[in-house]
Amino acid sequence: MSQSEIASLPQPDEARAVDTLLAQIAWFNRLRLVVAAGVIWLCALATHALNILTDPWPLYCLGGFVLLVDGVYIITFRRLQRREMRAVRRHVYLQIAVDLLTLTALLHYSGGITNPLALFYLFHAFIAALVLSVGAAVVVASVSLAMLVGLGFAERLGWLAHYPLRLGLLDLHAVQPLGFWLLVFAYGSTMVFSIYFVAFVLRRLRRNERQLVRMGRHLALSEKLASIGTLAAGVSHEINNPIGVITNKVQILRYRVNDGDGADKLLAELDVIDKHARRIAQITAGLLQFARESPFEMRDLDLPNLLREALDLVRVPFRTAGVDLVCESGDPLGMKVRGSQNHLLQVLINILLNAKDASSAGSVVELGATATTTEVVLFIRDHGTGIEPQLLGKIFDPFFTTKDVDRGTGLGLAISHGIVDRHGGRIEVESELGCGTTFRIVLPGRQPAL
Repeated sequence: MSQSEIASLPQPDEARAVDTLLAQIAWFNRLRLVVAAGVIWLCALATHALNILTDPWPLYCLGGFVLLVDGVYIITFRRLQRREMRAVRRHVYLQIAVDLLTLTALLHYSGGITNPLALFYLFHAFIAALVLSVGAAVVVASVSLAMLVGLGFAERLGWLAHYPLRLGLLDLHAVQPLGFWLLVFAYGSTMVFSIYFVAFVLRRLRRNERQLVRMGRHLALSEKLASIGTLAAGVSHEINNPIGVITNKVQILRYRVNDGDGADKLLAELDVIDKHARRIAQITAGLLQFARESPFEMRDLDLPNLLREALDLVRVPFRTAGVDLVCESGDPLGMKVRGSQNHLLQVLINILLNAKDASSAGSVVELGATATTTEVVLFIRDHGTGIEPQLLGKIFDPFFTTKDVDRGTGLGLAISHGIVDRHGGRIEVESELGCGTTFRIVLPGRQPAL
């Protein structure tokens, strides 16, 4: 992949924004189907039951046109899923523009500016505020008002035919100029105040959403730091052995140099030093990688490597507790998984440390992976105290914990549940008091391309 292709890939925050926008577009498309059906039904009701319309066929044609346009939008929706934010936003603007033109045509054949349904222009301004931005809503409201005023002038001056409704609402040609402008003012002021209140509510909601996202990140980081404290205490013990070997070999090298030994003996000692130095680098690199706050990026995962990395990071806490950890590494049935390596590593470590705390000295915790035809399952099974049945429904609640105050924050499983949910997966739990607990992290999988 070239540098330009890499630069064009959506970043994680933008990818989430695109996904949100696409979900809103899908809702917009479904809403348009309801509108098209409503136009046809109301037209039939107004013509055959209420005798309001004399010529319904232009409205029937416009209802069919809405269905046709929406069908095209739905067909092209898959292409949008591969586009950047800018292209998706352009598509939304196009949708709104076509809808405004269609609504203007519908009004023209059903009373024009005298039809109260002209207030339906507001819905597109609201949709623009929700899907795009408040600025876009102002633009849509301004264009809507201009189209409404233009339609009124065109019909009043005779440039377009006027199709009045048989309801006695308003006679466009009998309305005085002041009355006409008061009608326009009523529509315009309704739009202005509506956009203002929608903008105010959306601004407050989005500010609160940003605060919640920041708070969630801080909580996730605090839980990770708590895990790092447990792991770092063990890392110092883990690297003591290779440091001792390196120190010993350095002393031996000094003696060999003084004794004039050959290069082969010196290189053999250096190979041992290099081996243990790489071991120290591997241990510290794993801890630093886990500690780093990395972005949520979905990519193809190396599952055996993910399990080995989790095993290496928790090895010392397990050894200190006297609990054996057995890892069934391997590529489960050749299934592939997309996910965020560091975030899934955090999930595994959270659950592994919980399994260690629930296990007594001499017991075994099993870590491994299996697969079905569509899913990959990472499992962690302990043979510890188990979880009481009445507590199983609460274990994913934030701040819920059965540990002592100084041994847990109650956030680990809540954060793990959120991470797995963002992967489109789920966490399943089975537990029996006195027999142990099994956690299954179920992720969507796929068969590798041949």
